Amino acid sequence: MSKRILSVCIFLVLTLTLAAQDVIPERNRGGKIVGKDECISTPFFAGAAGWAFPYGEMGDRYKSFFNIDATLGWKTKSNWLYMFDFCFQFGNNNVKNYKSILSGLMTNDSSPFIISNEGTDAGVVAYNRNLSFSFGIGKVFPLWFSNPNSGLAVTLNAGILQHQIIYQSTLGRVPQLEDDYAYGYDRQMRGPMASLFLGYMHLSKRTYANWYAGLQLYMAKTKMTRKYQFDIMGGDDKRYTDYMLSLKIGWMFPFFGRSADKIYFY
Repeated sequence: MSKRILSVCIFLVLTLTLAAQDVIPERNRGGKIVGKDECISTPFFAGAAGWAFPYGEMGDRYKSFFNIDATLGWKTKSNWLYMFDFCFQFGNNNVKNYKSILSGLMTNDSSPFIISNEGTDAGVVAYNRNLSFSFGIGKVFPLWFSNPNSGLAVTLNAGILQHQIIYQSTLGRVPQLEDDYAYGYDRQMRGPMASLFLGYMHLSKRTYANWYAGLQLYMAKTKMTRKYQFDIMGGDDKRYTDYMLSLKIGWMFPFFGRSADKIYFY
């Protein structure tokens, strides 16, 4: 838990540091400016990266993992945001209970392992793979130090989430975990998802420094999609509640066109 708190603190300091660029007076950035910033309407593409901490049923199964987002959206002159978001998440040998799931394939000794086709330790590792698609609506609230297109950003998304376990043998082949056999151990879950993002968005017509950073909380109601899992000798019809808290930093690519509110003289 202390590592998670430290990660959040470092993330907040970095966000505030980036946001401070709006506080620097325009005249100190070089050049003379005529005119004022105005709210603009523009489509945009955004890419983001971050780190996610799972809770609930997902937290019982996985340690923290990396996430990548791709977003297509539109910002209106009244600072409303409309978005379509795709998120891909994956870890690195971060499945907590994979040894109990694969216990039927492991040797029966003090340090159990899975025997490969070559008769040696197959070096099996397991990690999560998450996919989500969602539509969102949000609003940018300009702050006292920001231009009218930048400020506190709040968005709500709704969509679908799928997560499952991926097994990989690093030292030798394990046919029991290949092709269709892997489906019998992967615990694939799927269900409706909602998320709330709270952060800061910086949108400037003057430079390419268009970015956002913040925290996103996910909640999903998932159910196993597989009819049969080998270790439990059956399926699971229960609905589970999954939570994730993700720290994100993203880069935006708006399509302003050639119109401008300001004229710059150098």
